[in-house]
Order: sequence, then C-alpha cells, then structure tokens
Amino acid sequence: MRLNWLPSSLFARLALILLAGLLAAQWVSFWLQSDERAVAVSQARGLNFSDRIVEAVRVLEAAPASQREATIAALQSAALQVRMISEDQVSPHAPQGQIRMMIAARLGSEREIRSPGGQGGMGHHQRGNAARSFDVRLNDGQWVRITATLESDPPALSSNLITRLLLTLVIVLAVVILALRQISQPLQQLAQAADKLGYDLDAPPLAEQGSTETRRAAQAFNRMQGRIKRLIDERSRALAAVSHDLRTPLTRLRLRAELVEDDDLREQMAADMDGMAAMLDATLDYLRSLQETEPPCRIDMNALLQSLAEDAALLGKAVEVSGCTTAPYTGRLTALRRALQNLIDNAIKYGQSARIRLEDNPEALLISVEDDGPGIPPEQLGRVTEPYYRVDASRNSATGGMGLGLSIVKDIALLHGGELLLANRAEGGLRATLILPHVSTDHTLNPA
Repeated sequence: MRLNWLPSSLFARLALILLAGLLAAQWVSFWLQSDERAVAVSQARGLNFSDRIVEAVRVLEAAPASQREATIAALQSAALQVRMISEDQVSPHAPQGQIRMMIAARLGSEREIRSPGGQGGMGHHQRGNAARSFDVRLNDGQWVRITATLESDPPALSSNLITRLLLTLVIVLAVVILALRQISQPLQQLAQAADKLGYDLDAPPLAEQGSTETRRAAQAFNRMQGRIKRLIDERSRALAAVSHDLRTPLTRLRLRAELVEDDDLREQMAADMDGMAAMLDATLDYLRSLQETEPPCRIDMNALLQSLAEDAALLGKAVEVSGCTTAPYTGRLTALRRALQNLIDNAIKYGQSARIRLEDNPEALLISVEDDGPGIPPEQLGRVTEPYYRVDASRNSATGGMGLGLSIVKDIALLHGGELLLANRAEGGLRATLILPHVSTDHTLNPA
C-alpha cells in the first residue's frame, strides 16, 4: 500500500519517521513518569493519612474521658472529622492493606480498626474518593470514627520537568536532523550529478566521499559517466568522419556528372548530390550542437530576438516580436541563437511569417514562435523532434528538410534544463514554445 501522505524526499521521510518515533518515546517516558509519580504521591498521601489518624488517636487517648468532647471539637477541621460512635455503629469490615500495621507501628501497639466496605489498601490511588473513614477502638474501649478528606488526583507535573523534557526533545531532534542531513546529502549530490549528466557529459566527477556504500555508488557513477562520454565521443567522431569523408567522393561525382551529355539526367544527378550535401551539412551541424562547449553568459533576449527579426526582414520575411524580459538570461548565446533561428525558419517555411511572444516569470523564460501554416498531425507531434524524422507532407524539394532542425532545438532546450513544447493552434498553424528555466537549473550550465 502506497503512503501518499508521506513527503517525497528521502530526508523529509526519514525525519518524519524518526520524529514520530521520538515523540512516541517521549510520550511513553512522560506517561511512565506520570504513572510513577501518581503511585509515589498516593503512597505519600497514605502515609500522611495514617499519621493524621495516629495523631488523632494519641490526642484522644491522652485526654481524660471528661474532656474528650472538647478534645474532639478541637480536632475538627476541613480535612479531618472525628466523632465518637457506639458499638452498634461500628463498621463490620476490617480494612485491607497495610494501614493497620502502619497505625500499630506508630502507636506502639495493635488497635482494633474497622472500615466501611473494607477500604484502606495503601499504595493504590483511589480516584473519585473525596474522603476515607476508619473506626478505631481507643485503649479504654471507646470507638471513634475518623474521616479524612483526600485529594482525588495527583498534582500536575512541575513546569521545570516539562521544560527539561521539551529541551531534551529539541536537542535530540537537532542531533537527528544533522545526522540525517549527513546521510541524505550524498544521495542528493548523486541525484544532482545524474540529472546534470543528461545536459553536460563534461561535468566534473562526483566526489567519492562519505560512507562505504556512498563511495561505492559515487565510484560506479563516475565509471558510468566515463563510459557514456567515451561512447558518445566515439560515435560523434565516427559520424563526423563519415560525413566529412563522404565529401570527397561527392565532389568527384559532381565532376563526373558534368560529363553526362543528357541534360535531364545531369540535372537529376546534380539535385541528388545537392540533397546529399545538405544532409551532410545538417548532420555535422547536429553533431556540433551535441558537442557544444560554449560557456554560459548573460544574454539580452530582447536584443537577440530583435536582431533575428531584423535579419529576417532584410530577406523580405515577416517576423513580429512581442513581450520583453526584465533581466538578462544566463545561457549559451550561440546555441540559443541557433535554436531560435531554427524555429523562425520553420515558421517562415511552412507559414510564410513568424510571430514571437516573449514571457518572463520567476520560474522560466518562455519564447513562443507561431505560424499560420498547416500545422502537424496530432499523432506526429511527439515524433517530429526525433533526429531525421520528417512529416510526410514536407518531403519535397521546396520545403523539405533533413529532419534535424527541431531535434537541435530540443537538445539545446535540454542543455539549458528546459524543454520544447509543440502544439497546433486552434485557429490554424503551429506554436513552438521554448521553455528556459532560470536560476533553479543554473547548475546544468556551470559544471564548476
């Protein structure tokens, strides 16, 4: 069963579990102390109760019979009531517990004692009993009933004890939180390094420190990062070498095509070779975008978009820019220029014009490029950012590309910790939104 109410982070979960355990242990300790205190207070009150009975008996036995009435009147108080009773008023039950022995020990001899219902067990706290009565036979045979008022509940715990318990809880919690942070911090660093690896294969190795398990995890991660980097580098070098080496036979083919006497065949061969050259150029450009090592800098996105719009205007293309940023954006200038240029080129290619809207909020910078073209079939929106994937309708000599433009934009967005969102507009055309997070993902841009 999943506990959806638990926090998501490991540190918070461990802290919550240990906090619950500490609170439970503190509550048990508090309960045990309260119970022991109640027992101790009950016993002390029992001793005090027996002492009051003994003192009353001593005073009555020491007073002459003629003065007992006056002595009893002097003994009366809110906490102690004494009166003489006849033989037939004596309670029939002998008291239970240790009170008879306690009274006898204090008086120096046994006394006959009775109690209503056999009450009198010492060491047990009797909640709800406002008073206790005992019938005691004096040494001259006279019975007296002594009733003492009892407190129904033990006194509350002192504020000093409660303060000490709370202080102990705070100290233990502080130690536990520090220990948990030491345990979870390497895992957080590992998660950040894994996230960073998706954007920057040249990121520095993870520090191999901490416990044995943490060091082994860091070592395994560093080995994995090295293997992935070597694999990507080898693949990129191989593709770049193939793309570069293909230019030599392509040039020879161009020269030989010029010797073909059939004009139609020569033009077809030239068109095919132009397509191959464009594919090689696009492949090299894509590989360069994957191996981009440009350092990040502060970019005036307003000026960058305006310059792209002006460049398009010089070519007779309509590009409209709206919105603005309030502060420079930290990113890779060349990469972002390439990504924005690709989006503008796509919008102009399929919609004859481009509308750029810039939105800046505390979390991210949003750049939307809209066109009035045919859009993309909904079932293909998730695939057009794959390398070399092209929508069928675009595969013609007039508008067809290599299927790498949006792939490059997506990779550049990922390089900045963001994403590229594509959506068809309700009124027609495509909206491509480049989401570029702010400070929260700056670590992906700054390996140091």
